[in-house]
Amino acid sequence: MNVVARTLQNQSSRSSDHGLTLLLEKVYAEKGWDFRNYKRTTLSRRVSKLLNAGKASSYGEYFDLLDRDPSEYYRLFSAVTIKVSEFFREPEVFESLSHIIRTELSGSPIKAWCCGCAYGEEAYSLGILFSEVMPAHIFAGSRIFSTDIDCEALEQARRAAYREEALSNVPDGLRNKHFVQADGLFKVGMNLRSLIRFGTLDIIQSPSIKGVSILFCRNLFIYFNKALQESVFQKLDYALKPGGMLVMGKAEVLPSSYAHKYAAIGRGLNIYRKL
Repeated sequence: MNVVARTLQNQSSRSSDHGLTLLLEKVYAEKGWDFRNYKRTTLSRRVSKLLNAGKASSYGEYFDLLDRDPSEYYRLFSAVTIKVSEFFREPEVFESLSHIIRTELSGSPIKAWCCGCAYGEEAYSLGILFSEVMPAHIFAGSRIFSTDIDCEALEQARRAAYREEALSNVPDGLRNKHFVQADGLFKVGMNLRSLIRFGTLDIIQSPSIKGVSILFCRNLFIYFNKALQESVFQKLDYALKPGGMLVMGKAEVLPSSYAHKYAAIGRGLNIYRKL
């Protein structure tokens, strides 16, 4: 690449980054959604997809589109907060938790929290696990709090109806026991639905839940810069009781300032016990 081409590319990159900064500030000012400390490369890639899809040819045109059509904010929100989940995602994690709950946590009702629960598959998976390993009276007193920033995703989670492909990791015995098939979908049974409480929570800006024995927060930190990871992890640490279990995504690591407070369970599972 010659000097002129490199200069033009650098100018374009700086212009794009400035446009993204202005967009994030606009979204925060208009909607209160704070994506300003998300990783820039991820945000830039997802916003670029919107622009390349014909919405606008520049950030300036996209700002005009947002002003003309406020519903575009919600398309932008969906693009930035892509949710990927399935029942019993990474089954080995649930197998390890099954042993821990059975041997350590089944003596009294417990509180669990799925932070960033998306469409609810993770919360219902944990509910199935509770049902299978807990005595009935302990299960009845336990609760799973499932939160997400996306209200539409939460509404879908409350409907508790899923396509068959989402249940690919659910053994037939558990599928027959905990789901009812209707209209081509699989509906979670009422026994599990009564265990779970769904609610809107923006972990970046809102206070956390407390008194939690099991905390799922998977594949959320991969979108945050280091400063935001530290800030959010402080809330997760506050929520989790001593001896409680934290489950993170396979590609995530504990912030270094908290590593001394947690011990890894197993190898490669990203399950940690709070000391």
